[in-house]
Amino acid sequence: RPWKVVAGVVCLTIAVYGLLSSIGLFSSYWHQHMLQDYTPSQVSWIISIFGFLDCFMDLPLGELFDRHGTRWLLPIGCVVYAASFVGLAFSSTYGQLMGCMVVAGISAAIPTTVALTVVRQWFHKRMGLATGLVTTGAALGGIFFSLVLQELFQSYPWRTAIIILTCILAGFMVLGWLLIETNTSQRTAGSPPRSTFGELLGSLKFWLISYAMFGDELVLFIQWGSIPSYAIATRSGGDQFYLMMAYNIGAVVGRTAIPYLSDRIRALGPIRTLILMNIFTLLTVVAIWLPLGGTSITRLFAIVVLMGIGTGSTVPLGSVCVRELREDHSHGLWLGTVYTRCEFNTLIGNPSTEAILHDYGPNALVGFLGGVLLSGLISMICLPWRMSVEAKVR
Repeated sequence: RPWKVVAGVVCLTIAVYGLLSSIGLFSSYWHQHMLQDYTPSQVSWIISIFGFLDCFMDLPLGELFDRHGTRWLLPIGCVVYAASFVGLAFSSTYGQLMGCMVVAGISAAIPTTVALTVVRQWFHKRMGLATGLVTTGAALGGIFFSLVLQELFQSYPWRTAIIILTCILAGFMVLGWLLIETNTSQRTAGSPPRSTFGELLGSLKFWLISYAMFGDELVLFIQWGSIPSYAIATRSGGDQFYLMMAYNIGAVVGRTAIPYLSDRIRALGPIRTLILMNIFTLLTVVAIWLPLGGTSITRLFAIVVLMGIGTGSTVPLGSVCVRELREDHSHGLWLGTVYTRCEFNTLIGNPSTEAILHDYGPNALVGFLGGVLLSGLISMICLPWRMSVEAKVR
């Protein structure tokens, strides 16, 4: 049963995060075919609102999940999510596209909250591996949808392409819905009391992990949206579909192999592993991407694979770190609150980086990513120190 649940959750993450992993391709298509009168920064607000609302709704939905499970939440989310893309197929103006992405973002928060919380009811010792497999759905979906969107956008008109895409998304949603179930044994009377929202906000550990994950998620969402724009800016626009696929291939490694090593090597654990992967990603940006990224398409392919490994690993490791710090059964509250604090990076990340790319060039964008990663790394390094201080006080 636990691995059946994992399979169902992977289907949900493919349908939502897998599509988000390739969402920059939508932005490029809109700017080239439908919204030529708008700047790339303005167009990127449409995809940003999708990711923003997905994160923003995690907190209230996480609380609902803690109380009621998946029985009625998941079907509603799946139906509305699919319906939003039916509406997208019949949209052509900026306002219409924005409206559909608003609905898609709100409804997407339901399956993503379920995906990142229900698996924790079924695993303990293999939590890192299970979470890694779950979040691999985003990378696998990114590879899949990069190829699908390339074929759809090149072979069909907009309406037909999105109707076909909707059918694919609905198939994944229905399969996930059928496979997922809540582990009711985790809701026993003998469970420790759940954290309150006020206690959570008073925890320094919460603020440290929140900011560290804010930085990681900011870079992740920027990668999803800006790789096609960066490719066009460096005269590699014809390879944008394949660059997104290469990035997601790296993310598959980051979301599976790295959490597996975190589980297997006891001396590491999720927190130390996440620190090491933050260092790895920062070095990739500063030592490789900044000096070499715009010099050849071959080097750019290698860089996006390395960035996929680095940023891909932060999603499963970050959520497992939250579990390490939680200390009670408030799965949804802790995780939902952390991801709600990450909401603004999804809202401002791509419009800001599109503006940086347009006004100051590719190197400025890469330098900005390096600064974000460095600040998040400092917060993450402070986390073990705070935990040791609290352990001594006890």
